[in-house]
Formats: sequence, C-alpha cells, structure tokens
Amino acid sequence: MRRVLTLLLVAASPLPHAATAAETETAAPSLLQVPRLDFTKRALANGATLYAIRDTGTATVSMNIWYDVGQRDDPPGRGGFAHLFEHLMFKTTRNLPGTVTEAVTEIGGSTNASTLFDYTDYYMTVPANQLQAMLWIEGERLRNLVVDEQRLQSEREVVKEELRQRILSQPYGRILYMLLPAFTFDGHPYGRPIGGSIEDLDRAALADVRAFHQAFYRPDNAIFVVSGNFDPRQLDEWADRYIGSIARPTGTIPRDPAQGRPVAARTIDAYAPGVPLPALAFSWRAPFADDTDAAGIELIDALLTRGAAARLRRGLVDERGLASAITSYNLPARDGHAFSLVVTLAKDRTLADAEAALAAEIARLRDAPVSAAELDAAKNGLFGDALARRETARGRAYELGGGAILASDPHLADRRLAAIRAMTPANVQRVARKWLSEAHRITLRYRDEAERPAGYTGDRAPDLSALGPTIPPVSAPPVTIADAAERAAIPGPAAAIATQPPQIADRRLANGLRVVVAKSSDVPLASLKLVIDGGDAADPAGQSGRGDLAAALALKGAGRRTGDQIATAMAALGGTIAASSDADATVFTANVPAANAAAAARLLADLAIAPAFPEDALTGIRSQQVSGIAVARKQPIQHVVRTLPQIMFGDTPYGAVPTADSLAAVTRDSIVAAQQGWHPERATLIVSGGLGADEGYRIAEQAFGAWKAGGSEPAPRPRATAAAAPRIIAIDMPGAAQTAVIAALATPGRSDKDWLALRLANARLGGGFQGWLTQEIRAKRGLSYSAGSLFDLRRDAALLMGATQTKNESAVEVAGLMLDQFARLGREPMDAARITERAAFLANGVSNQTERAAGLATYLAALVANDTPLDLLAAEQSVEALPAPEQVAAAVARHIRAERATLIVAGDAAQWIDALRARFPAVERIDADGKPLP
Repeated sequence: MRRVLTLLLVAASPLPHAATAAETETAAPSLLQVPRLDFTKRALANGATLYAIRDTGTATVSMNIWYDVGQRDDPPGRGGFAHLFEHLMFKTTRNLPGTVTEAVTEIGGSTNASTLFDYTDYYMTVPANQLQAMLWIEGERLRNLVVDEQRLQSEREVVKEELRQRILSQPYGRILYMLLPAFTFDGHPYGRPIGGSIEDLDRAALADVRAFHQAFYRPDNAIFVVSGNFDPRQLDEWADRYIGSIARPTGTIPRDPAQGRPVAARTIDAYAPGVPLPALAFSWRAPFADDTDAAGIELIDALLTRGAAARLRRGLVDERGLASAITSYNLPARDGHAFSLVVTLAKDRTLADAEAALAAEIARLRDAPVSAAELDAAKNGLFGDALARRETARGRAYELGGGAILASDPHLADRRLAAIRAMTPANVQRVARKWLSEAHRITLRYRDEAERPAGYTGDRAPDLSALGPTIPPVSAPPVTIADAAERAAIPGPAAAIATQPPQIADRRLANGLRVVVAKSSDVPLASLKLVIDGGDAADPAGQSGRGDLAAALALKGAGRRTGDQIATAMAALGGTIAASSDADATVFTANVPAANAAAAARLLADLAIAPAFPEDALTGIRSQQVSGIAVARKQPIQHVVRTLPQIMFGDTPYGAVPTADSLAAVTRDSIVAAQQGWHPERATLIVSGGLGADEGYRIAEQAFGAWKAGGSEPAPRPRATAAAAPRIIAIDMPGAAQTAVIAALATPGRSDKDWLALRLANARLGGGFQGWLTQEIRAKRGLSYSAGSLFDLRRDAALLMGATQTKNESAVEVAGLMLDQFARLGREPMDAARITERAAFLANGVSNQTERAAGLATYLAALVANDTPLDLLAAEQSVEALPAPEQVAAAVARHIRAERATLIVAGDAAQWIDALRARFPAVERIDADGKPLP
C-alpha cells in the first residue's frame, strides 16, 4: 500500500553522459491544435436549455446538469445550504423509494455532483442503451423529489462528516475552503466558508430546505448537456417527454445583489490544529471567465505552476529548497475569480524566506516579459490539457456546460483557447501588472495552532452570515413516496450497443523489451509507460525508499540534458512526465498529444538508459519525501495507508516502509546499483491512446532499440506473503480531529482462479453507493462522508481493505460495523441478480477508466507489474460468463473471513481507547512511529 511518488522533471547540473537520440531534437514543436466543440442547442418548452454533443465512437452517454444556484445563494444564517441540498438531490423521489444513486447504479451507471460559488453541477454516465432511463431519472428528481425530515436529518449528518473529513481534519483544508474565500472576496457572499459550518447545518430546518428547492430547482434555471452515443431524434423526444413537460414556475428566482468591496493588501496570520509544515498563500481577485484577461491569468498560472519547468517549481523547490509543494487555484466566480498560490514549506525553512522568494517571482512576471519559447511551451501545455479534457464524452460535456452556466456562452472554452493562442509576452506582462499587484495582494501565513499568540483572533473570518437572498416560503405541497401500485417504472434498456474493446498488440523487440500497444480511440492523445521490474520490493534492507529516490533522481537529468532542459522539452511537447516506484516496478510515464509521442518516447528512453543521478539533487529530493511523510503522519487515514504494509507484510520485502532514517541511508552509489538492474528484457513499454500497433512499434524501436542490458543481472526477488495472524491495533494520534478505521486481510490476487468471484464480493462489500460499507456507515447512520473497500494488488500478494474516517466519538461503532460487513458476506451470499448488477457496476468502472489513454495505460501497467495476462482486461469488462452464486460463496468462504482481518483504528485514542479495549481486549496500542504505548 506504498504511496505512489510522482515528481515532475526538475533542474540539475550539466551531465557527463553521452548524447542520445533525444538530444538531436532542436526544433521547437509547433503550437498544438485543439478541435472545437461541436454541438446542437435547443430550448425546451419550459425554459430548460438542452445541449447535445454526439459521439458514436463510445458505448456510453453522459449528462451534465447545471443549476444556476450555488454558495452565493445560501440564505442568511444558513451557510452551506446549496451544498446540503446537492446531497438531498440523490435521495428518494415519488417513484424511487430507494435513492436516485441506487437507481443509476442499477442501470450500470455512475453519478456525482459538486457545488461551487454560482452553480451546482450534477453528472450521470450510463451505458448508451440506457439513455431513456437516464432522462427519466433526471426528470423524476426534478419533478418529484421527496424532501422530508428523515432524509434531511440523515444527509445533514453526512454533510457534517464531509466538512470534518475534507476541511476540519485536514492540515491544510481550511486554506482553500475557509480562509482564501473569506479574505479574498471581501464583503461578498462568496466569502462565506465553502460548505458552511456545523452550526449552520444544524440550524437548517425542513421548511428552509423545501423553500430553497422550490426557489431554485426549476427547469428554467437549468442547463442540460447530453454527450455520447445517442440518436438525436430519440434524444429530443425523450427530453421533451421527461424534462420539457415539467411545469415552469411563475415566480422570479431570488438573488442577492451584494458585490463586495475592492480588495486592499492585507497580511493574515492564521493557525489550525495539526499543521505539520507551515504554508504561505498569495491571493488576488482575478478577471471573470469572460474577460479577455482571463487567458493571461491562465497562462501565468501555467508559467508558475504547471510541471517541473514551471518557475515556482524551479525557484522555490529545486533551486532553493524552500518549498515541499506548490498549489494554485483559480476559483471560478461570476463576480470575479480568486487566483491563489499556496506554498507548503520544506522542513526547517522559514515563512519569511518563502514570502520573499514568492514575491520576487511575481515581480519578475510584472517587470520583464517572458521569452517567446517559454510562453509557447506554456501554451502547448494548456492545449495538451484541453485535449485531455475533451478525450471523453463527459469531458466535452463539462467543457461546454461550464461556459454555458458561468458566462452564458457554450463557446467559452474555445474562445479561451483562441485567446491563449493570441497572447504575446507583452500581453502576459500587462495582465500580471494589472491583476497581480502588491497593492491588492492578500497574504496568508499559516501555522500550527500551538504557535498562536495568546488572545490572537486576526484569522477569524468576517461575519457575512447576514448575506444571501431572501427566499419566499414554500407554497407547493410536499411530495411523498407513491404506493407501489401507483409508481411509474424506470424505462427498460434499448438494444445494447457493442463495446469496442481496445485493440491490444503485444510483441518484443530484438533486445527483449516487451512492447504493448493499445489503441483505444481516434482522439490524438498518447500515454506511454515504461514499466521496469523491481520497485519497492527490491529496496535493500535498511534503505526502504531507494526505489522512490532512484525514480525521482532519474528525472533530474539524463542523456546530456539537465533536468531543467528535459522539463522544458516536455512542456514544449504539451505533455507531462513523471516517475514512481511502486511495489513491484519502477514506472516512467509520459502523457502527450499523439503527434509528439515519438519525442516523448525518446525522453523516456534517456531516463532508463542514461540517467545522470546528480549527487547535488539527491538532498533536495530526500527532503521533499521526508516532508511528505511528515504531512501524512498528521492525517489518520493517510498515515494508516502508508504504514499498513509493515503491519500486514512484516519483515518481508513488501513490508518495508520509508522513514526519514531509511531515506538518509540511501546513497548515490546505491541508486546507481539499482539502475544496473534496469534491463530491457525485464521491462515493458506500454503505448495507449490514438496510435495504432505499427506506429507504436516504430516509436518503440527508434527510442529503445539500442538499449542493452548493463551491469549484473538483478537477483530474483524473494516472494512476500502477508502476515497470517490478525491483530487489533490502536494508533494514538493526539489531537486528531477524526479517526480512521481500516480492516485488511490477505487474499489471492488477479492470477488466482477465485479472482473474478472475489472482485464481485468486494463490489458488494464496498463498491460505490450500493456497497454495504457505504450503506451501513454513511447512508443509514451518517457516521462518515465516505466508506468503501478495495484490493491492494501486488505480484506475490494481495490485500482486501475496507476503509473510512469518522468523528472520534463514533470510532468504535464504525469499527464494529466494518468487521460486521466482512462477516455479512458469508451470512448473506449474493444471488444471480445481484452478481449481474455488481458485474455491470464493475464493468462500467473499468470502461470509464480505460476509455482515456492515460487510464488505459495505468490499467495495463498494473497488469504488467503484477505479471498478469493482458486478456484479463476483457474478463473484467465482461458482464457475461459470470461466476455462479455458489462459486462466489465458495470464494468468500475460502478467503474473506472477518476473524482473519486485522483492524486498525487511528486517531485521538484518549476519546475511544477504553471502549475499543472493552470490545476487543487484545488491542495493541502504539504511537504514530509504531512504538508500543502503555
């Protein structure tokens, strides 16, 4: 369960290695072209707007629904109301006595939503033959949503848990969700905390909720975007029947006219519990999406933060070692965006130094024009990102709908790309001077609560609770669940549309390199992954993390390029490059437009064949990884996931977990020795996306054909099985705002005869909303925002893991519920109907992942790393030839037994240790470092 380390290319010193093929590329790539969005538009009879984007090359259809209601529309004293109602939209309707989410899952689909300042966006993706059912469901919840006390109370608890989990218990959660809006949007409704507060949520009454529903959830306040494989005439007929027939209300939609005040420069010292490393943020009001200057801000964001060639990555992370992480936000809002830069400091560095360095980088943008080459590289990066966003039907729907709801312009995304293309260095400098001035900068210095001066309240957000529209009281009668005899049924599916599986070709080059080419679509994107056998399990004793350091250090320079030069080259190609060390493999990844795949492959070849491993870069990389450990150590679920391998695999190769000491023990010589085991015959190049087999093989031969094995043969890795004895472990993390609960047990992996049955059982246990863990912990009891289960798959071992995070006072209850769901798999075997439904859920998930070039490459890389045949992809996508109920039951009986599970509870143990010990007398209590406690 080792975390995947992903580092983009970074700067390094000149390298002594011989030139390779990649060095011969000197011409700058031309600017990429992004196909425009092609769509139709209709106004339905009741004022709803319907956009349609047809794509007959996919077997799915998606719908994004945008309601013109968001956080700014929260009523006075009811912060977080729009987000709370978003949750209620997934509950019961007159004709769906279960939930909307369950109905979508039953037809093989997936659904979710998000609430932002000005709008709430819902999406649904289903098999293309379920178009009618999808439109019926969407019309049903708009027309017939049941809003009652029972559902309000249950979902209110879930939203409170989301607030705790995503904001209050995260070391840096308050920065984005509370502090930046409060001080950047001065006096504006946007300044209220995103998601509200526990107190706001507790004040929400049923009458308030019903009035909010009536005021904003109406067809003339909605935009529907349907994208995928559909018949246009059929779409129009069903849209008119299920959505256009809903009555249009006569009243006006309430709005708050507040615009806020101009932002003046201000510095806020802020404090929060459990902050492992200080953070610094700069924030400005920024141009609205429809402003021509918005293209300049997007380019500035790319210049500063996109990839390893970005200025802040180079200046603050690589050259000066001031920062361990850089994040940017450009929060979309109709009354002006908020553009923010957040710097997490490196260990033992000061806020004053980071502030001076960040201010100098912003001043450089204002004072001097960027070079044409750097600007073109940033443009290509943004064009490559746009291609990736438009790779899927749902992605195109989101691009179109975002512009339509935010700026009443479905062409906004295309116009933005054209504006970016036209930007000159002088334009960018002018935008920086206008919008990123010192006179309007909000500076946030963020530290641990323990450092707060006595009595200091300067980080308390302004009280904006009185803002918000006045919402008329509800006048319509409440909707109730219909009697069974009166309920309308969901329309059945049309004839299934055949799924076109990726065309996979598999062969070896003369030097032994395996090349897998998987053509998944005609979208001009490519993902390349070089998977080299080894990874974390090959780390020497006492040097856990060597694989991570080797992968990251390879990105610091290769061939005769410095890391800075490689980063610049990849940025110019419009792509990204990354490296990781996973349990069984070292993986180098490049995602690029297909036209630049050959150049990207040559860069990957340099990393594997001729890495320089510059000594002076090792210290910085080690420091970044130690900082990452420090941050994870403050977050219960991340800490458990990071340390779980040691608990489950003990002293075997899979059980080693990086620490500051083990990383300090890794030398450059040890990293060089690791690279000596990178052999072509023990490596696989995966090429996925829009390239065919012949082109993929040609690219592989040109880039990797000269790769010869060097050094000694890597020693065979010892097999590593999971520890057999189950344990009950309490990890004490004093002051933690929530508690993580994880149950794990060893199971067979993908090569076992029981695998297909086990993945169905896992889908029943914790797969999506229909999984028992979500139903019992979230839906019925509101004890967590999310709960689920997954397989952690390795070549020689596998773990089935259930996981959730809850408030401290419910930790023991959740632990009991977790183990009971494992046991329930044996008590309540799945019947054929449930197996078919869960298989469709799993197949939909695999299809959603593998329709994208990067997702397909990641999927295939996992098969390769685990030494699993590639034809398992077809089996995992299939809803035919499924295991029989008795086969699933037998697999559960053999492998999934609650009494074999190890239970880990991590949080503020003082609040639950006695109750946990009363239920589980054999509990072991340890601290965050694994040391036993009394």
